[in-house]
Amino acid sequence: MDDERRRWEDLDTDCLTNVFSRVEMESLFLAVPFVCKSWYKTSLNPLCWKCLWFPDFIPYPLFTDKAEDRLQPAQSFGPFYDQFVDEYRINKTRFSIDAFVKLVVDRSNGIATSLILPEFCTEEALRYVSDACPLLRGVWFTDDLVLFKNSQIIAQVIGKWKFLECLYLGSSLVKIMRQRRLSKKHLREHFKVLLTVENPPCYNVLDRILVQIATHCKHFKELSISFCNVGEIEASTIVKLLPNLKKLDVSSSCIDRDSVVKLLQGLKKVVRFHITRCEGFEESDEEISKLGSQVKHFLCQDCANCDLSWCTIIVKQRKAIFRALELSNQINEG
Repeated sequence: MDDERRRWEDLDTDCLTNVFSRVEMESLFLAVPFVCKSWYKTSLNPLCWKCLWFPDFIPYPLFTDKAEDRLQPAQSFGPFYDQFVDEYRINKTRFSIDAFVKLVVDRSNGIATSLILPEFCTEEALRYVSDACPLLRGVWFTDDLVLFKNSQIIAQVIGKWKFLECLYLGSSLVKIMRQRRLSKKHLREHFKVLLTVENPPCYNVLDRILVQIATHCKHFKELSISFCNVGEIEASTIVKLLPNLKKLDVSSSCIDRDSVVKLLQGLKKVVRFHITRCEGFEESDEEISKLGSQVKHFLCQDCANCDLSWCTIIVKQRKAIFRALELSNQINEG
């Protein structure tokens, strides 16, 4: 009986590939390769890496109360990356998110269709991904569009993704806020180098991204925005350049009433229109409700029930980080 049992390594390779293409990146690195040689070899098949959904990368700490600690390396990178470093016996001081991104992207061999970039991603990693993954249809970019340098690069590289259908922008500010509560004064160097030097940036990042999408991404149909300012310029750009948009989600952002109305009036083909936890309008507005009733999936929620508006929180946190950046620059110059 024992001799008749099938061994793990004897399972059909195509079947394994199909299964592995559905598991998370954590399993492809920390579980599957250690079962047997056959599973490890199968896990290297590019078909297993079409969805590049990176686990949360959270370097800690981002801040310090002591100026002399600014140059100290990160103590942690988040649960998955800490385990990865331990499992593969990597010197933690030499771990690089850029190198890890390149490792994963290379395994996809150019056929990846979905990407969730790790937070605190560098310009180098973003440019590498844009060149190595031309078939992407869905991209999640979770770094704050105002604070980070790499947000300015998105508009430069997005034109390479000709098949892009869905884009999700901005949400990592929450994780920065959580760390800042513990230590508020100085920026760690590994965080500082990721930030833009302009306060505020000299151009509208979101508007430039939308222009590039309209120019190069002819299959685009879904846009999700968090922690942004969506004003008259942005609303007009969306309506003018993305008239075929099917889904629009705006959350935890500042968007005025007239911009909401403009979007509802101008996006004739939209089937999902969700604006949640936003400031600048009232969800009980009659015109908004009337226009929204014509959308199949409509949700419009203001910040009336929030303890503090997201706009106030966002502005305060960004100002505090820019002040910390200025302080750090002054110390370096001194």
